[in-house]
Amino acid sequence: MADDIRRIYSILKYCDDIEETINRFGEDEEDFTDDNAYQYTCSFCVAQIGEAIKSLSPELRERYPEVRWKGFSGMRDIITHGYERINLRIVWLTITEDIPELKRICKNILNELNPS
Repeated sequence: MADDIRRIYSILKYCDDIEETINRFGEDEEDFTDDNAYQYTCSFCVAQIGEAIKSLSPELRERYPEVRWKGFSGMRDIITHGYERINLRIVWLTITEDIPELKRICKNILNELNPS
């Protein structure tokens, strides 16, 4: 359980990093597609989130089926092993739609696992 809590905190940190990156570079998809540094920063964070998710216990992942755990870990694999195959539109939708939802759910998970 302690390992899961530590990994959830890690996921939240990378969600925050993505949010800060969006605030810094711009909230427009065109800003994202036109700037390699923006793309690389967010892709790295998404990959790190996927890596942390892969290390979560099966019990935790089963307890929260509303999270698309496999989607995030699959995205990590694409970013890590085949960057040329990345669809920037999918990354954009991930960072602007899926990451905020993941962040919200992870905060709820922490409140349930570590209520103090």
